[in-house]
Amino acid sequence: MNLSRRIAKNSQEQVTTDIFGATKKLVELVERARENSSQQGPLIPIEALVTVDNDEWIWKKVDRKVLENLSHRLVLQNPNGLRREILMTSSIDNAMDAASIIVELDGGCILIETLEP
Repeated sequence: MNLSRRIAKNSQEQVTTDIFGATKKLVELVERARENSSQQGPLIPIEALVTVDNDEWIWKKVDRKVLENLSHRLVLQNPNGLRREILMTSSIDNAMDAASIIVELDGGCILIETLEP
């Protein structure tokens, strides 16, 4: 499977498709999403720390057991040296899988760091 990112070479160029082409692309996208999610294994939902609804900010806490199971973080480092933490995972295998998908979709370099115990 080739997961290339589709970006128009000319941003002024409009791409149109008929209902059959759009349906085919949607089916391919859904199949790819299902395949990727099945390869990730069981996911543990982590609620957002902050949600915003109509200018109302709601702060939440993450369960300590979830945090204790996290072992690796994925970090994106831009050419200027600035770092941005993307996500944390519960194993090196999950970290490698997530990093490879991110690199396939967006390119660049993802750093995987072990979290301190």
